[in-house]
Amino acid sequence: MFDMKTFCVILTIVACYASFSQNILISEDFEGANLPSGWTINSNATDGGWNLGTNQTLESQWWSIAPHGNFIGTNDDDCDCDKSMDYLIMPAMDFSNSTAISLQFENYYDGGSFGGDTETATLEYSLNNGNSWSVISEINGTDDGAWDTQSFDLSSLTGNPSVLIGFHYNDNGGWMFGWAIDDVMLFEPEGLDAAITSLSVNSSQDAPTTIPITGTVSNIGAETINSFDITWSLGGGAAYTQNFSGLNMVSLGTYNFTHQDTWTISQSGLYNLDVTISNVNGQATDDNPSNDVYSQSVQALEYGTILDGGIQREYIYYHPGSAPPNCPLIFVCHGYTGSAQGIMNYSEFNHLADEYGFAVCYPQGTQDGNGNTFFNVGYDFHNNETVDDIAYLQNLTTYFQSIHSLDPSKVFCTGMSNGGDLCYMLACQASETFRAVAPIAGMIMQDIMDDCNPSSEVSIFEVHGTQDNVTYFDGDPNNVDGWGAYPSIPETISFFNDLFGLELMSTENLPNTNNNDGSTVSSEKYGAENSCTEVWLYTVNGGGHDWPGAYGNMDIDASREAWLFFQQLCDDPVAGLNELNGGRKLVRVIDLMGREVKKESCPFTIYEYSDGSSERKVKGL
Repeated sequence: MFDMKTFCVILTIVACYASFSQNILISEDFEGANLPSGWTINSNATDGGWNLGTNQTLESQWWSIAPHGNFIGTNDDDCDCDKSMDYLIMPAMDFSNSTAISLQFENYYDGGSFGGDTETATLEYSLNNGNSWSVISEINGTDDGAWDTQSFDLSSLTGNPSVLIGFHYNDNGGWMFGWAIDDVMLFEPEGLDAAITSLSVNSSQDAPTTIPITGTVSNIGAETINSFDITWSLGGGAAYTQNFSGLNMVSLGTYNFTHQDTWTISQSGLYNLDVTISNVNGQATDDNPSNDVYSQSVQALEYGTILDGGIQREYIYYHPGSAPPNCPLIFVCHGYTGSAQGIMNYSEFNHLADEYGFAVCYPQGTQDGNGNTFFNVGYDFHNNETVDDIAYLQNLTTYFQSIHSLDPSKVFCTGMSNGGDLCYMLACQASETFRAVAPIAGMIMQDIMDDCNPSSEVSIFEVHGTQDNVTYFDGDPNNVDGWGAYPSIPETISFFNDLFGLELMSTENLPNTNNNDGSTVSSEKYGAENSCTEVWLYTVNGGGHDWPGAYGNMDIDASREAWLFFQQLCDDPVAGLNELNGGRKLVRVIDLMGREVKKESCPFTIYEYSDGSSERKVKGL
């Protein structure tokens, strides 16, 4: 994607030498902690309308935002308040002596609909200090999960001494999504300057597939453009070039191109697509080479099906290029009424897979008699459901292992709510396949616990809110809610500790890094000498039925914590953490990043003892 922040820095440097081709009037990247000087916000919303932050702080459960550094955005999904008059207004500008004006900004906007209402986003101007506004253009939503560059010719506003330009978001009275903006630049075009301002390539693709490379070139200089070359490549690999000639792109005009060479994506993974414009009007470079490359990350996913139990079952599979041979496989299971796509979006496990090098699968549940998606764990109102989701995940595991390089000893599962309930069922009934599970806001049905007799020990990591109003922390032993009887979370943890012979190893209050989420996190970790089996409980004190890090508690990222739990499990039995060493009790072993690990699992470790002392260890010494 076009790196406007770098562009703005280059603009500033070159302008100092009076050699750059544009006269920059406003350049704002929203990297500061406060609203930039001269900018204003008008809003009826209870959250203040437009807010500064990152994608992690500004997105919400139903409106995710692709990363883009710091930016400014308005989120109606999060507050569900009156956002009909959300105006972000640029400083007043004097265009009395201007002959041409152009505006560019980075844009993230879906243009979504929900419940019969549709959100709108418009670029507007005012000539009377904001007392009334006129629409310049409506922004077209893309809902492709990617930022794009918007360009507008504002030359019709030249000659006016006081002009306000506003970004107006309107939820039209509904519960909508939002609009995010970054890297705003207002300038007077000069010289020869061509830029690729958008690519019509979705950031998420189904693999395998073949897609065209299409996009838009904008003339943001003053000279007419007659020809140029477009070249695309993947991360510096093979380059494909096509010349476009016979054009007549006047200043601030645009040209939509389709490259003659298509891109064939053969397998899932994360790809970096670079598209470059060059040879503009026969010149090696135009007057502003900093905006000649447009880069976009494209995540290719396998949206597959498998015939299982006589049913065509759906799944999403992601195998990053960073994954080494014989890598782990993690299943991530959605909640009741949820979807594979939904939990993939909010859990962001694909990003973790890229970072740590593992494969991830999002199984899709089937529909019950009420038309709701589910995994069959034996809820009371599912007495007539016969679908076998244990066999489904085991068959998926066998299938993936047959076509990908996966470690059969490192198969894990995590899930939200109903998906978390399935994790407990796997621990009891599929221990030969799953080495560890991480239920998030999950519980174990009482009848599953009563019959739980796994052939192998399965490590368990539960994250649960004390104020969960769906899956009660204190359980529902009398089946008041109709899901079926289930024990409390502490009773569940005690059951598995007794089953595996584990003892409490450590307790901790995790740092309260977010004071606005109304909750804190404390941990209990259980283990045993000469055992690799562990049971951890992260209690979200004051937390609800949430996936921490995506929504609800923001002190931890449940996805990352689940992976780190899976990752640190040892391969072979080693001495436990309670042995005496010269009269001292070993409390825990940590790596150089402060994360708990097993002894000898890292090259460099630190042993912490009960008397407050510590000892550095080097593996093999």
